This record gives sequence, C-alpha cells and structure tokens, in this order.
Amino acid sequence: MRGRKRFIKSLNGELDRKIGALRTPFLCLIEGPNDSGKSIISQQYTYGALNQGFKVLYITTETGTKALINSMEQITLDVKYFFLIGQLQIFELHVRNLEWDKELASKFLDMIIKAIRRLNRFDVYIIDSLTYLVTYADEKDILNFFTEARNIVDDLEKSIFITIHPYAFEQDMLIRMRSICDVHFILSIKEIGDKIVKLLQVPKLKGAVKPSSITLSFDVDPAFGIKVLPFSQAKA
Repeated sequence: MRGRKRFIKSLNGELDRKIGALRTPFLCLIEGPNDSGKSIISQQYTYGALNQGFKVLYITTETGTKALINSMEQITLDVKYFFLIGQLQIFELHVRNLEWDKELASKFLDMIIKAIRRLNRFDVYIIDSLTYLVTYADEKDILNFFTEARNIVDDLEKSIFITIHPYAFEQDMLIRMRSICDVHFILSIKEIGDKIVKLLQVPKLKGAVKPSSITLSFDVDPAFGIKVLPFSQAKA
C-alpha cells in the first residue's frame, strides 16, 4: 500500500460524493444501535477497498463466512472472486454462546491485535463488531486495545474499521475512543412519515478529499445496495 494507493472509496457513487475518499492509513470508528447499518457501511467500504486493489481481513462476530459473502451479494456487493483468490480473508469469532468474564474478554481483545500484527500482509482490517468483547472487558483493556490499534495504523500504515454499539460503553470511554480515531461515523434510525430510514453522521473525517456533506440519510435497496436519499428528506 505504501506509495501506491492512498485513498479508499466505498464505490457507492452518492456516498463517495458526499463523504469523499478516506485517506489511508486511518482508524475508523462506526457506532450505532442494532439495525442502523453499521455492518452494511463496513461491507460497502470492504467492497470498495477490494476493487481498488487493497487486501482485506474481515473479522466478524456477527455472522459466518458463507452468510457474510451471501448477504453482501444480496445488496450488489459481490466479493466471491476476491475471497477465492485470497485478497479477502474472513475470520469468524464465535462469541455469542460463551460464558463471558473480564479475563476472557481481555484474551479476545489481545488475540485480535495479535492476529492483525501477525497477518500484516493485509492493508485493511474490519472488526464487526467489538460489542460482545467490550461489554465484559475492563476499561484498561479497552483503552489498551484502541491504543494498540492506533499504533498499528501509525507504525504499520494499516487501515482499521471498528463497529460498536455505543450502549456498551460509558460516556467518558466513548469520548476517549473517538479522540483516538481518525474517522468517526455515527449511525441511527429515523422515522420519516411512514418510512424508517438510516441516518449517517460524520463528525470526524481526517484527511478526507473535499467532503461536501457530513449528514446523510440512506436506505438499503436489494437491487441497488445503499441508496442515499435526497438531503431534503434527511432533514424532514
């Protein structure tokens, strides 16, 4: 990646027009409640990165490999080819049925950092989602995780996306995590008339290329993927 590809686009025309390309390397925090679109935004940038020649490691606690690839294909993000040639690798972390405690959470957080450092042939790392791990973790372990992620971005020039549910964190912790990141997306769900849409706010966008908007509303159409709504609707 050094000296070659310095920006990542989502390859969704409207998203890229409103947000701009993301200057690599970066640490991106994507936060929002259930069903607000965190995974979809992560998958859109995964698709964009792969098509621009980046190697991507996708670490998921939300689904399995086959289900992830199929769900992406259903919203026009076909990554099967990249998976087959090894440009995309998917790690499944089965966390839902474990008996969680602070020690186990600490081990998982440490394992993710070590995996990223060991598998350093990749350019972009997606962690979707971190919520299960941090819900049971000590504050010091969470801060250490984000500090290590920050060091990987700065020292190894890697780009990392992390999705979280904000309810899993104390407000002071959220503020500290946001300050460590270069890019910050906040997702929410909004009711407009009789329609429910997703709202994306971008309060922090370090190194972006001419962003023209920091708030947008979108829906997910199976035929077209992410569909950004007119700004007038986003403010309705």
